[in-house]
Amino acid sequence: MQHQKYFHENDILLFLFNVMRLIISIFLIIFSFAVKGQEIISDSQYAYQNIGKRVAYLEDKQATKSLKQIISLDSLGKFKKGEQDILNFGNTTSAIWIKIKYINYPSSPLYLVLSSANIDNVDIYMEKADQSFKHLKTGNAFYPVPGVDIENNFIFKLPQEANQKYKSVYMRLKTNNILVVPLKLVTGEVLFKGKAFTDRIEYIYIGILISLLLYNLFLYISLQDRTYLYYTLHVLTLSCYLMVYLRGYGFLFGNDMRILMNQYPHVFLSLSMISSFFFSRSFLNLEKIAPRMLNVYYFLGGCAVVLLILSLSGNKRYCASIAQVLTASVSLSLWVSGILAYRRGHQPAKYYVAGFFFVLLSVGLVTFSLAGILRFNDFTMELVPIGSTVELLLLSFALGDRYRIIMKKERDTSYQNLALVQNQKVQLEELVQKRTLLLTKTIAELKSSNNVKNKLFSIIAHDLRSPLNSLMSILALNDSDILSMDDIQFLLKENKKNIETIYNTLNNLLYWAKSQMDGIKTEATHFELKQLIEELLLVYAPLLHNKQIQVVLEFDGLFPVYADENQVKLIIRNLIDNAIKFTPKRGKVWLSLKRRSTGVNVEISNSVADLKSIENLDAKQLHDFKATYGTENERGVGLGLHLCREYIKSNGGDLKINTERDIISFSFTLPR
Repeated sequence: MQHQKYFHENDILLFLFNVMRLIISIFLIIFSFAVKGQEIISDSQYAYQNIGKRVAYLEDKQATKSLKQIISLDSLGKFKKGEQDILNFGNTTSAIWIKIKYINYPSSPLYLVLSSANIDNVDIYMEKADQSFKHLKTGNAFYPVPGVDIENNFIFKLPQEANQKYKSVYMRLKTNNILVVPLKLVTGEVLFKGKAFTDRIEYIYIGILISLLLYNLFLYISLQDRTYLYYTLHVLTLSCYLMVYLRGYGFLFGNDMRILMNQYPHVFLSLSMISSFFFSRSFLNLEKIAPRMLNVYYFLGGCAVVLLILSLSGNKRYCASIAQVLTASVSLSLWVSGILAYRRGHQPAKYYVAGFFFVLLSVGLVTFSLAGILRFNDFTMELVPIGSTVELLLLSFALGDRYRIIMKKERDTSYQNLALVQNQKVQLEELVQKRTLLLTKTIAELKSSNNVKNKLFSIIAHDLRSPLNSLMSILALNDSDILSMDDIQFLLKENKKNIETIYNTLNNLLYWAKSQMDGIKTEATHFELKQLIEELLLVYAPLLHNKQIQVVLEFDGLFPVYADENQVKLIIRNLIDNAIKFTPKRGKVWLSLKRRSTGVNVEISNSVADLKSIENLDAKQLHDFKATYGTENERGVGLGLHLCREYIKSNGGDLKINTERDIISFSFTLPR
């Protein structure tokens, strides 16, 4: 019987043990739900990263609950686990309670960083060693308190106590605005490094914005162009909204100014929209290019004025909702007006369109993130500052391009007016004199140097006018029937050199003037160099015969090249003309073509009586316009070699001069 009683008592004990185990299991399950989302943060997680997924939160819709009530609700498992690294509660009037549980290490002080500068009320309750809570109240509507640093974020130093390992922090957040909560739990060393990195990036924004502001303000003062004034106001108001309010740099102006700016933040946004309308209307010239868009501007401008009035009344919550819709609408309308202007010929609008595209893209991504469609992260918080900074930079480029086009039109108009005035004074009696005057006016319009202008006047006055006067005298005598046919033939033969000089001089002058007005434009084609040289030699055959000069050709086969045929013809003609001019009677001229790995080498050489008597041998002197005389007193104006050097360079070569005994050689290379 005693054994049966013993076993019966054992069964009862076993039953009770199983019941207790079941109760404990149920309790553990309930407890696990109660602590759902309250993951303990350890030292391995004290990095400069957001901890939204490792905290729990509770929404107090009435915003009336006390800490005691919140702790009670926490014990009942009412807190929810954070689902994103950065908690996003949208535009809400509720009070949000956040619980953070972490491991305290006495040797390393910890800091809780709230990387948001536009939360009105922040209450933090930090657990102490006696399980009571230390309460600190702060926010962008309050002055700093001991234990809280307010700059462009809120930094709380957590209690450092040796007798408690696990600690909790309750944070109550309340704002009449969009509530985004980026939280970080870091050590002092990590805080310094992470904050320094983010500050450097934002200092770049600030530097760019200040530079754009000052530069365009200076341009407005200098040019008195209202477009620059509107752009400057746009930069100023948008910068205040971005950096002072969104990024929290209002503390740089003192606590009073910080609190004031955070009470009426959308004032800056509405003013930025209004200034952008004035800027776009002036920059795009909408009255002429897209007048229908003005009605859209007037409507959205009226909405911006309403936003301004609501913001001044202090209703931040409604202003935040209106601002999201209005910002997207304004960006879209400005972008569309820029596209219309560009399609209708307003070239600077291409930078304008690109700028507002970046704004529209960043605003769209942020709006979708706030709506929960896209995940909110650290980069999302930088989208609006980045997009707006890129927009302002591109708008500055657009203004620069606009100024360039305006100045070009003014110069063209000025040149045209000057040409009209000069054309009224000039008597175009002969074709040569007309071209010479046009060349003079072109050089004057391009503001060439005084030396060049003086030289050209000298050419006109002596080298062209004198031979022409001589020809005119012959014609006048012929009209008077004073000269016989033999006399006329004799005088024309004597003036043949003058006519050749006029022809070569005019050709060189016109090529040089064209290069000065339009720049040297090389249009390369494929052609046979040997054939070109042979055709030119036929032209110079009479001159070679008169001076009894022997021509030695040193080329065999075909020599195809890829260059500007007209320019190459001018180069070779001038070099042959130069060689004939400086070669004495019964001398020699050598023309050589050689194939090289880089192309075809052209060399034109001639014998000379005295090298010292020839000018322009130094390559540096090719820049100067110096008249020269040949062995038979053939006169040049110094343009030939100058043109050769420029055209050879434009075709990828370099003019080289070599002297050896009584032979001078000019050589250059053309691409195959």
